[in-house]
Amino acid sequence: MKVMICEDQANVREGLERLLKLEQDMEIVGLAQDGAEAVELVPKTSPDVILMDLKMPVMNGVVTTRRIDAEYPAMRVLVLTPFGDSEGVFDAIRAGASGYLLKDTPREKMVETVRGTMMGKSYVDPPGAGKLLDQVAS
Repeated sequence: MKVMICEDQANVREGLERLLKLEQDMEIVGLAQDGAEAVELVPKTSPDVILMDLKMPVMNGVVTTRRIDAEYPAMRVLVLTPFGDSEGVFDAIRAGASGYLLKDTPREKMVETVRGTMMGKSYVDPPGAGKLLDQVAS
């Protein structure tokens, strides 16, 4: 499974890389510090799943997700956010994200979610699920 990490904070990006490299079935094919860099790397690396931060300079995660989804609809984007109930999460899902994870998700759950996303599953962190359903209902 080929994974790209798009995160502007170097310590978070490198931590995610180290965490996922421990998995034998995951290969980190790209590291991007902003959305523009991610859009540039996607055709060169062909990731199966992109872990996408929402708040980044140059091009944020929502705009980046929308561009990637428009050009590569089979590619899966999993949003990373510190807060599950932010409007940005809902915008990212509308833009084509497969779901979202909180940045402080335990390692085992993160790995499980990345694998599930690769297999076509969607994931919404339980604390934000109620608010997401309210948004959909209205």
